[in-house]
Amino acid sequence: MPQMMENKEKEETAQAEDVSTGDSFDMQHIGSTRGRRKFSSLQLIGSAYTVTNSWLGVAGAFTTGITAAGSASIIYGLLLMFTVNLFVGIALSELISAMPNSGGQYYWVMRLAPKRYARGLSYMTGICNLFAAYCVTASSSIAVSSWVFGSAKLVYPDLAVNAWRIYLGAVGLNIIAAIVNLWQQVVSRSISIGLWLSLLVCISITIALPTASHDHTGIKFIFASLQNNSGWSSNAMAFIVGLINPNFAFAALDSATHLAEETPDPARNVPKAILFTVVIGFITSFPFACMLMYTLTDLTAVINTPTGVPLVELFRIAFRSDSAALATLSIVTVTYFFSLLPQQAYQARLCWAFSRDQGLPFSHLWSQVHPTSHVPLHAHLLCVCIVCLFGLLYIASTTAFNSLITGVITFPYLTYLAPCILSLVRGDEQPRGPFNAGRLGILSKIITVACCLFAIIMYSFPYQVPVTTSNMNYITAIYGVALVFGTVDWLFRARFEFAFDSGGVDHTQ
Repeated sequence: MPQMMENKEKEETAQAEDVSTGDSFDMQHIGSTRGRRKFSSLQLIGSAYTVTNSWLGVAGAFTTGITAAGSASIIYGLLLMFTVNLFVGIALSELISAMPNSGGQYYWVMRLAPKRYARGLSYMTGICNLFAAYCVTASSSIAVSSWVFGSAKLVYPDLAVNAWRIYLGAVGLNIIAAIVNLWQQVVSRSISIGLWLSLLVCISITIALPTASHDHTGIKFIFASLQNNSGWSSNAMAFIVGLINPNFAFAALDSATHLAEETPDPARNVPKAILFTVVIGFITSFPFACMLMYTLTDLTAVINTPTGVPLVELFRIAFRSDSAALATLSIVTVTYFFSLLPQQAYQARLCWAFSRDQGLPFSHLWSQVHPTSHVPLHAHLLCVCIVCLFGLLYIASTTAFNSLITGVITFPYLTYLAPCILSLVRGDEQPRGPFNAGRLGILSKIITVACCLFAIIMYSFPYQVPVTTSNMNYITAIYGVALVFGTVDWLFRARFEFAFDSGGVDHTQ
């Protein structure tokens, strides 16, 4: 009997220690296994940063921003998006600190929503979150593939580069990244490499390119130049369309939340990762963007480059050397490839968490964790296949890549809406974690809701006018696919099987 009492006291002490580190109901509720926590605090920050990788986001979506409204949309857009996403980061940090769970947004909705609507809102939030993750990985793989073929076109000018080749290149890159993601320890180490490589390359290029450039633009062009090349008669509309580029640089801020069960003390460490991502993202992306504008001496040549990659043409003009441009782009391409690794980890963990609650058809497969590699293997392979299907959109339109970029921004925003609104409605009657910003948190959630609604509406407009089948914005088609899939699955399966164990959850009535 004394032994039993002693064991009970130790168990209660361990539970109390869990609560003190943020592993309260939310982590105990889903049976978190501490043995699988392979991501250190630094690796969590590295994962969150390399998924977003703001300066590479500026480089990857360079065409959209520069063709819409020139330098102003990128430079001032970054200042605006940094400010807005700092508030978004605070809002997400409060929520994950109070409710640490790999499900992220859909889990918060389940905790905060009135019981009558909780399951339906939670399910649709989870579907949007999955589509966000797929858009992130699909757009990155296509960007890297286009840079590879752009480099090849620079060396072999007669090479025919078409959408099919770029798509197949993206498939190959996804397969390579998928193989790396089969071992969690390898992914953890690659995240650390990707973090330091990204920072080193960004600093090196930001210093080297303007130094080596034989010509440069003026201060007026960088900070006071709005060149409307979008076809919109309104400069304001052109500027808004151009905001897609700087907004892309701060997309997918929620990625760290889906690793909450694989890092110690997630209630404190995940908020740090989110906020560090925003701050480091701005510190790297803003000087990099200014440097690009400083060396952008021939906008027409950059936009109409035969390589199909404006960035490589900018490097070639700045260095006046094909070899130097090729070497620089190669380094940037390798750095961007390292972003694919945590992006695949992000989507696999989200799919796995959603499947634990029967959120997808055949969830019993996707919710399994491999016993030796400690990765959700089936969910990982499923996500890679779906990303390859998403990439087919690139073949449909010359500007479909921009639609994927828009999806990277708007689908996460769709998932932020419900938890932020519900949190504002619940007021003081909601869980609180170690990160609690008080009135600043309330203001952050209000700004997040307004920003999300603005982006979802305005980024659905065409990038260029007049609109044709080859340059239209296909994001509404992607919304339609998500809505149809979610509605059909909910009606015929998920409303019966989506089985989040809500015992102990304090719903509103």
